[in-house]
Amino acid sequence: MKQSKGLFHRLKKSRAWLFALLFGSIVLLTNCQSQLDNITNLDSGTGKQAIALGDSITAGYGLTPQQAYPNLLSKKLSLPILNRGVSGDTTAMGLDRLHSDVIEEDPWLVIVGLGGNDFLRKVPKTETEQNLREIVTSIQARGAIVVLLGMNLGLFKDEYKDLYQRVASDTGSYLIPQVLKGIIDDSRYRQQDIIHPNQAGQEILATRIAEALKSLLKEATWPPELLKFRQS
Repeated sequence: MKQSKGLFHRLKKSRAWLFALLFGSIVLLTNCQSQLDNITNLDSGTGKQAIALGDSITAGYGLTPQQAYPNLLSKKLSLPILNRGVSGDTTAMGLDRLHSDVIEEDPWLVIVGLGGNDFLRKVPKTETEQNLREIVTSIQARGAIVVLLGMNLGLFKDEYKDLYQRVASDTGSYLIPQVLKGIIDDSRYRQQDIIHPNQAGQEILATRIAEALKSLLKEATWPPELLKFRQS
């Protein structure tokens, strides 16, 4: 009898766990689809390039260009990605070079990873947000999709979480939140300066972005120049 009761409770717990897993998956898929419904230029299909615009994390500070996340991401997605990361760049600096480094390259999809140096240099958050908005909308004006990387910034809590969410929501850009979580705050995945990912950290970052982009790339209209790279 005791064995029967034990088996019953285990089955009951298994059903509860399975239900929670299925419910969580449904919620995740629903939220993902809801976000995709509002992405600007998702069906545009114009442009010729996928580009990563960012600072030292995009550039791969302390590492080789091949070890930086844009190159790793390119391999994971089988999609050419131009690395337009410049170490030390603030959002204002990224905005200054936006035309030459991004717009003139005829972008289809642009991954924007900026904001970390604004935090380090104590740039007012209102300026950071305005610069990000201008970067995003300028890219979108050319018909390109914008993927916004949410940089979790702050000593004790993510002080920029709401900022990235507002920009993404208001502009219809695709937000991948807190992309550095579990990387910068873990000594195994960061360099000794405590600011930049090491090679293992860049690999985690690339994997995280690749996973987050799967649904977007599946639903997006690809330009003719890049159709040969589209995965089924």
